[in-house]
Amino acid sequence: MAAFVNDPGSFLWGATAVPNAFFCEYMPAAPEGYVKVYLYGLMAVKEGLGDTIRMVEDLAIALGMEVAEVEKALRYWERCRLMERVRDNPPQYRYLNVQQATLMHQQTQPDEQYESFAQALYSLFGEKRKLHGGETVLAYEWVEQLGLSPEVVLMLIRHMISTRGLNFSFKEAQKIAGEMSSEKITTLEAAEMMFSRSESAWKGARKLLSRLGKRRNPSEDEIDLYLKWTVQWGFAPKAVEAACVETTKGDPSFAYLDKILEGIHQRSGGKATTAEMVEKFLKGEQDETARVREMLAAFGHKSAVVDEGMRLVYRSLCDLASHEIVVLAARQVGKRRGAHSLDQVGELVEAWNNRGLQTEADVEAYLKSVARQDKTLRNLFALMGKEKTLICSQANRELLRKWQEDWRVSEPVISLAAAYAQNVEHPMAYVDKLLQNWREKDITTVAEAQEEHEKFTQAAAAGKKTEKAAAAKPSGKRVLAQQYEQREYNPDDVNGMSAEDIEEMSKL
Repeated sequence: MAAFVNDPGSFLWGATAVPNAFFCEYMPAAPEGYVKVYLYGLMAVKEGLGDTIRMVEDLAIALGMEVAEVEKALRYWERCRLMERVRDNPPQYRYLNVQQATLMHQQTQPDEQYESFAQALYSLFGEKRKLHGGETVLAYEWVEQLGLSPEVVLMLIRHMISTRGLNFSFKEAQKIAGEMSSEKITTLEAAEMMFSRSESAWKGARKLLSRLGKRRNPSEDEIDLYLKWTVQWGFAPKAVEAACVETTKGDPSFAYLDKILEGIHQRSGGKATTAEMVEKFLKGEQDETARVREMLAAFGHKSAVVDEGMRLVYRSLCDLASHEIVVLAARQVGKRRGAHSLDQVGELVEAWNNRGLQTEADVEAYLKSVARQDKTLRNLFALMGKEKTLICSQANRELLRKWQEDWRVSEPVISLAAAYAQNVEHPMAYVDKLLQNWREKDITTVAEAQEEHEKFTQAAAAGKKTEKAAAAKPSGKRVLAQQYEQREYNPDDVNGMSAEDIEEMSKL
């Protein structure tokens, strides 16, 4: 038994020497996770802890990696000549220092395929970039482990130099190699087609970045977006550039441009694909936005947001009438008291259509006519003593139109009838009946109407009534002017009356 033993936990405070050549020559090109495998194993060997890691599975658990990844890492370091496999079952590895790796490389029978690949790879860079040993090994792994041919791998390297420059990252190239292997792109023809498209996308994406004010190379995600726009959605490169004008409204980034192009693709049904089409589409939307804002301003909503929902509402209104008529309707609804909505604009436009008002001139003439009618009605309401209770409703406008246009009653005669309707419960209906009586008696002037009214009041005062009229006389005080027979009011006689007007008039 040994007289002295080491504290198992003391290794935590120790140090593991790593050759500088490892950091300079091998670590930069090593795939992610492979360095962990090398350093952890080296520490176990230096500290005499090799017995604690008996299987590859133990190393995978200690490092939190998959067993397959650990095995790939060990094979990688074998090819780099930094360790050698001395036993297979269970596997056992011996670490070699840089000098031993060099001697071993000199003594080992050369791998002609690997050497040929390495020379071809070096020739792509010439004297402008000196490759690390690990970079060459990593590139050859794409041949052995991913199943790509050496020619395809070399084409990939040329593509990286062309699009990323001589100092590209081999780790970035490894991602592309993995994608090629997954997509079964293993022949020169398939690789050439892929790189041609990819290089075009890289150049197009870089041009877009420059237009957006970003002086850098595109990322893989940005190249993928460019491919989505040009391949999946079918936008021409010039069309994508044309859409960049919309990025001035927000953050000029590929993510923002993606949303813009997605909107154009959806709203145009995938038809706007050329630069001319995109420009025309965007110009059309800008013009439509201006028209929607004009309608909303007329309606009284000057700061409303013009979104796709508002555009749909506007388009539905324009299906009923022209933009000019829609704006006129919005202005009329906006003048109304109380709450109002754009649905009322549509209702008003439909009402105008029913009247045969097809042009802006037709509507404006109609509105002027309504304004004149309203002015006359307000004067009549004042004569009746009802200026605070009666309103210029469509029903009252229809009555006035009938008196003026159908019956050809002069305005002075109508005003006289309104004056006789003071203190009457339903003055408009009373005036309608009074004018009807005068019309039947061919009374057309103010003098004739006054004379008829005087005769009526004298007859009423003298009590010249028939026995039937006396029996039918209602109790209670009545104004002489009310002795005229008041007929039942038929709402169908007045077109365009509101439900409230009809209910009111039906009470007579």
